[in-house]
Formats: sequence, C-alpha cells, structure tokens
Amino acid sequence: MQTAILLGLVYAFAWSMDNIAGSSFMDRPIVCGALTGLVMGNFEQGLVIGGTLELVWMGFISYAGIINGETRIGAILGTYFALATGNSFDVAISIAMPIAILGGNVSNAYNIVVSYLMHRWADKWAAEGNYKKIGQFHLGVGFVKLFFMTAIVFLTVLLGTGAITSLINVIPENILNGLGKAGEMLTAVGFGMLLNILWDKRFIGLYFVGFAVAAFLNLNVIAITIIATGLGFVAMYASKDEKGEDAYE
Repeated sequence: MQTAILLGLVYAFAWSMDNIAGSSFMDRPIVCGALTGLVMGNFEQGLVIGGTLELVWMGFISYAGIINGETRIGAILGTYFALATGNSFDVAISIAMPIAILGGNVSNAYNIVVSYLMHRWADKWAAEGNYKKIGQFHLGVGFVKLFFMTAIVFLTVLLGTGAITSLINVIPENILNGLGKAGEMLTAVGFGMLLNILWDKRFIGLYFVGFAVAAFLNLNVIAITIIATGLGFVAMYASKDEKGEDAYE
C-alpha cells in the first residue's frame, strides 16, 4: 500500500511539473525512473532504467494535443515492475512500452471527451461573458485528469505485481532474451528518431568526429559531452561574429 501511494505521488509530481510548472522537463523518464528507484530502495538501478527509457522516448513528440505515449506512466510502472520482479532494464523497456502506449490512449480518450464538453459548455459561457467559469472548468478537468491517471498508477501497483510476476515467470527464457534484445534496439530507435528531427547536413562532420572519438580514443560519455559542448560554443560564437561582420559591411 505504501509503495502504491508513493508511486502515485511520483506520478502526480511529474504530471504537475509538466502541466502546472510550464514544461520543466521534471517529468522525463530519467526523472520518473530515478524517483521510482528511490521509492523502491534502489536509486541507482532506477536511474539506469530511467536513462535507458529516456533514450527510447527521446524523439517522442505530441502533435496537436495527441499523445503518442504516456511516458510518465510507462517509466514509473516499467521501472517498478522490473525492480519488483528482479528483472533487468531490458524487461523494463518491454513492459514500459505497451504501458506507455495504453496510457497515451487513455489520456487521448479523456481529452476527446473534455474537448466535446468544452465546446458545448465553454461556447455558451463565452457568449454570456462568463470567462471565470471557463477558467474554472479548464482547471477542473485538468485536476480530474491528474486524479484519474494517478489512480491508475496507484491501483496498478497495488493490484498488478502478482499478475506481472506470474506472467513473466511463464514466459520462456528465449522469449525474454528476445525481448531484452528488442529493448536494446529500441534505444537506438529512439536516438534515431531524435536525429531525424535535429539532423542538419552542416553537422555531418561533427557526427563522425564524435563516432571516431568514442570508437578509437575510448573516451566516456562525459568526456565526449564536454568536447561537444566546447565545439558548440565555438560554432555559436563564430556564427555570431559572421553575422556581425555581415551587418557591418
């Protein structure tokens, strides 16, 4: 019961950080996974699972209010079930993906219902000049959604551990291994989705430099990040200098 309550509060915190605090990115999978690990008494493993899920969902984008996946629920429940059943982060990814997609569908269904009610009632209030009621309704449906989604996390943790454990135990080992390999590939897919959004032919050289540094100099991610940050500042200031010279001319 205590774990279910705490993980429900983790979801409520993450949702609030995105919808109330102005997209502070405190709802990202790496944060949700780490907080779930903290609740479960294994912060380090939770952080690793959350970081892996961050790579998987790094390129997820919601268009026009349509949510591709509820990554908060996916990260929290995926991390929880992996830690509760003693499985690796590969299994966490395999669990988190369908949970996130299902959570996204539930969220979209709620938004559709709210959109219908908003159109029906808010237009009437607007015609009456009752803007206060429109604001109250807007806030109200948001907090109802927060309560509803938090309840899903709470009830899933409270009731679902035994079922998930039993399901994992009856799955053949070779299938679990296959799911693990699929989970490893999903991180590459997520990073590829991000590159597809950010890719610019001007950065091709930097991409190969980063690959060479990682492959041949055996530098860790932190060192490569520092080098990339330095190159980014050089490029930024060089671009500003060029613009200044063009304006002067």
